[in-house]
Amino acid sequence: VTTPITPAEKSGIRRWAKLQLLEDGTLQGEVRIEYSGHFAVEMKEVNDQDSVEQREKRLLKSVTERLSTAEFAAINIDSPSDSSRPFVYSYKMRVQGYAERTGKRLFLQPAFFQKGYPAMFTASERRTDIYFHFPWLEQDHITIDLPAGYVLDNANQPGPIEFGAHIGAYQLSLGITKDQQTLDFKRNFQFHQLLFKKENYPFLKQVFDAIKESDSHIISLKQGGPVPDRR
Repeated sequence: VTTPITPAEKSGIRRWAKLQLLEDGTLQGEVRIEYSGHFAVEMKEVNDQDSVEQREKRLLKSVTERLSTAEFAAINIDSPSDSSRPFVYSYKMRVQGYAERTGKRLFLQPAFFQKGYPAMFTASERRTDIYFHFPWLEQDHITIDLPAGYVLDNANQPGPIEFGAHIGAYQLSLGITKDQQTLDFKRNFQFHQLLFKKENYPFLKQVFDAIKESDSHIISLKQGGPVPDRR
């Protein structure tokens, strides 16, 4: 019997962050990451036999490998062995120097969950076919409170990346609240196709290179706006 392939939305990584950017470039706040479907199975297999301390250590390592100044508090790991529920991380964190400060400007990468990751494909050519284990979905929703007196400096956002509905889709959304105090960032990426022949590697690399470039997009904040009353 040939069983059907699970759709991308059944194996997801859904991430939320409510963050605050400080004037010195420090980023701090609360994070929640939820793994479902095949991702949840993988995470539970890795963490099931570990102690609480070992699970927390693995989490800290996975973040500090890309954000070396990250500090953590209030870590909670939910359902590490319950097969009927998603695997969930939640924690508070603080990252010094996340945004680069130059004079009266701050340069910020809104895609917090992708910052520091290397490109997926780096080789110029491929000798074997490429196989992904399952279709998947990534959804991020991040809000970032801006420092008092800072406003967007002609910030723009990358457009969607079109690479075929049967293969996947990628889109970013970047906005700001009416009071100009909070950035609202959303990222949606889904990938459906499992097998790529080595002859199609240049196309696949081009797609993931374009996604990496969009994820690395930097916006500029400038000092000089009105100081809001946040009481």
